[in-house]
Amino acid sequence: MNKLRLSFETSSKKWDYHPSISITSREFLSRNHKLQKILKRPSKRKFSHISLVKHIKQPCRYMKKRITQILFSLLTFCTNADIYAQENEKKTKNPWSGSVSLNYDFTNNFTGNVNLGYTQKNWDLFLDYSGHSDRIEISSELFRSFSAETSQLLETEQHHLSHSVAIQLDMRPSSRNLFLWNLKLQFPKITTNRDINNRTQTKEYDLHHRIAFSRKTIEGSLFYKHIYETNKHELSLNGIFSHTKDARPSTYQIDDLLTYTTTGNEKPEFVRLQIDYLYTFENQGQLETGIQFFSRWNKTRYNLHDTEETLDNWLSNLPPNDGLNHREYIYTAHLSYSRQQGEFWLYKIGILADYDITRTKLMENTDKHNFDRFYFYPHLTLQYTPSDQQELAFHFTRKAAHPDYTQLNPFTNPIDHQTFEQGNPLLRPEITNRAEINYLLHGEKIQLNGNLYFNSTKRFITPVTLFSEDNTLTLSYTNGNMENKVGLDINLSGSPTSWMTITPSISLVHAHANGKYQGINLHVDDFSWSGNLELNLNSKKHTEFQALFSYQSPTKVPQFKIEENYHLDLAIKQGFFDNRLQVSFSVSDVFDTSEWQARSNTDTYRLANYSKEATHAYWIGLTFNFNNFKSRSSADDSHPQKRQIIQLGQ
Repeated sequence: MNKLRLSFETSSKKWDYHPSISITSREFLSRNHKLQKILKRPSKRKFSHISLVKHIKQPCRYMKKRITQILFSLLTFCTNADIYAQENEKKTKNPWSGSVSLNYDFTNNFTGNVNLGYTQKNWDLFLDYSGHSDRIEISSELFRSFSAETSQLLETEQHHLSHSVAIQLDMRPSSRNLFLWNLKLQFPKITTNRDINNRTQTKEYDLHHRIAFSRKTIEGSLFYKHIYETNKHELSLNGIFSHTKDARPSTYQIDDLLTYTTTGNEKPEFVRLQIDYLYTFENQGQLETGIQFFSRWNKTRYNLHDTEETLDNWLSNLPPNDGLNHREYIYTAHLSYSRQQGEFWLYKIGILADYDITRTKLMENTDKHNFDRFYFYPHLTLQYTPSDQQELAFHFTRKAAHPDYTQLNPFTNPIDHQTFEQGNPLLRPEITNRAEINYLLHGEKIQLNGNLYFNSTKRFITPVTLFSEDNTLTLSYTNGNMENKVGLDINLSGSPTSWMTITPSISLVHAHANGKYQGINLHVDDFSWSGNLELNLNSKKHTEFQALFSYQSPTKVPQFKIEENYHLDLAIKQGFFDNRLQVSFSVSDVFDTSEWQARSNTDTYRLANYSKEATHAYWIGLTFNFNNFKSRSSADDSHPQKRQIIQLGQ
């Protein structure tokens, strides 16, 4: 999906701001009745306080009637089921449990979840359904100047519609055998309508760009674990597969004239097979070893249809038809040994070996990009535990991060008359060496987690903006030389009273990067910080309140400086009927302050990008649990910009 603004990221942190915010009620009760994650938020249409009152006083009669009917029907069904379960609990334990959640944000955006569980002595079955429908509105402004000045005003509206279903079977034939099976289906659809007003020194015109994105994904996994009778041996087998089919037809219309249409589809797939073995020695040392095979491949097809020649035939230089076949095979073996040394010390040392085979071929020509690589990744852990309340550990790891399909796709994807996206099939995996010292404190009323780390990344992957003399932008990716980061993360959680929890956190980072690509200097020397402050209030009458404030300082990345960003989220929840029914109300981005701004920090050209999404939204939610439903993860992971912001009772 085309981004609506420039995107910047480094190997370890993405700076493309996705202000899509949602707060939804998704709470389930665990066996110990501890409340789990309940609220998350999709992006919303911008809503002022005046428009909110208007919508409350003058709602759509039909939607109001239907919502009332649905909520009443679900509540009646779940209440009857729960009463029935209580009445029969004395005779026989009811194996059924479940949870139903509905959420509405006053702009006819909905999210819903239905979860059912069936529990027997030796096996459990879980069924999950999740769906949502929401609209996103984004206003953006882009200014660029090289040999001439160009400005653009962008108004974008996206409609997200998604359905997701998951089934999971947990089997325990004996105390020494565990079998897990999972199947997930996802069907997201995203319709994007983008109106762009282009203004140059010589002309002005309007461009309308429509993208209809759809995806079908099936993903399954199998897991088996066996513990031998001596309790010294453990064997586990794991297999995962995924098949996805993407389609994204689009049209470009200049003023009232249809000029270009494009069709594109992708079929990414991957398979992972893994075998692990664990042996425990008499001296309590443990040997772990295993092998893994991972394969992913993708077929991409792209077609461009020229219907009219206007505006200097602005897409004439793009290849009309093209395709890409990408295959990747990774063979992995690992070996490690760990042992408790005395009363306070534990150490673990190991190594992982990777053999990677990459094959990339463009269909319309003979270009091939093949890489064969062999890597060693050592890791070391030293842990000191002087008491049950404290722990000090040192870790060293080496890892590889492979580029994704978006970064590798070489096709030039037009966003508008002067902005294009293009991947780089020559991208190499980045290799990161990480050393860190971690300190944990578990007090009665306070918990502290401090982490001091140093990262050194070779061939770090970074976005790059190519600027031509005709003010045309091409967004692509490249490998830099080296990126070093020194950081400190501190997370604190305190409970001054039984009904209050305060959780402040802060992250400090100093980054230094260097490299060049097509004459572009990728140098960065920057210090930045971010922080969160979370307040939770709980009462014995099942009332919970949460406030979350987040802040990100100005940050420099190659070619650009990202301005500061901050927002405040609020949520309240009330439980009824022994907390089986929860009603929540939440406000995301209370003061409507969340926005994204970036400016170029080069001397060769000027570029400023501003984007404001309608993140200010009001949500009301309803969740009903019956028979103490055990918390399961949601089936819906398909929302492309979903981010979780509020977790009551954590």
